[in-house]
Amino acid sequence: MPTVDTINLADVQSRKTQWLWNRYIPMGTVTVLLGDGGLGKSFLSLAIAAAVTKGLLLPGNSAGAKPANVIVQNAENALPTVVKPRLELLGADCSKVHCINENESRLTLTDERIEAAIIQHKARFVVIDPVQSYLGMGISMNRAESIRLVFTKLEQVAERCKCAVLLVGHLNKSGGKAQYRGLGSVDIFNSVPSVLYLGKSDDDDTRVLVHGKSNLDETGPSLEIKLSKRDGFEWLGESDMTLEELLANRPGARGSRLEEAGEFLRDILAEGRMPATEIEAIAADSGITLRTLERAKKSVGVNVTRANGHWHWSL
Repeated sequence: MPTVDTINLADVQSRKTQWLWNRYIPMGTVTVLLGDGGLGKSFLSLAIAAAVTKGLLLPGNSAGAKPANVIVQNAENALPTVVKPRLELLGADCSKVHCINENESRLTLTDERIEAAIIQHKARFVVIDPVQSYLGMGISMNRAESIRLVFTKLEQVAERCKCAVLLVGHLNKSGGKAQYRGLGSVDIFNSVPSVLYLGKSDDDDTRVLVHGKSNLDETGPSLEIKLSKRDGFEWLGESDMTLEELLANRPGARGSRLEEAGEFLRDILAEGRMPATEIEAIAADSGITLRTLERAKKSVGVNVTRANGHWHWSL
């Protein structure tokens, strides 16, 4: 009978999770950020990178860290015309931002240059954007047997280097469980400890970041973010938007909860004004959350007035 090499857990040292961004992005592993094109995923990843280069606080962190180097790989935006101007707008220390030169050979997630660059620059944070462009020949996001091996190798690099890796990806159009959209194989969702989703709010310049999965702590609260070509980037505070609500608010989404809530308000207010508390109670009985009701109130154009000490809504 052959001897099997085993690990006795009595010999394993327990350790606390270290965070680049408390709850959202752990150190020593891979985090995934998903969203539709054009909503600001790259902008958000660069904002996080900029904060790391300056040692600035991220929302929810109790203390800043020492300024650190980052590595940014972006296959969709040019360095001189998009990436660097955005980093400058975000106040990054660009001397701490490095990119692996891909002029002679395209980078992939299993490329040894990733680990070599992290070690060379003592990088604390790596952004790979979008992940679909760095899979390599013959690798499909929909084939668990191939993509799981790729992700495992990258996670091992992150662990050895004690570095946080953020993979930025596009959402797909398929149905099914909300959290699985955009990741190809469900096996990928299960292989990473933290998954973030970026989507639209009601304001054209406002986005909402929803923490859809966390294996290492409770999920962080949803966060509102202002993205403007004119004014730049700003953290606005917490939001109560859920992942289902975020995805229902995607461009082209049909039968969204926001649309249903809008129809509810048009129907209930068709004959005149009503007390806000009564509307909220009826909405709750109909399965419409207060957050969705408030969003629908703005989209429908509900008037709010106060009479006899009570708030009333009308069309």
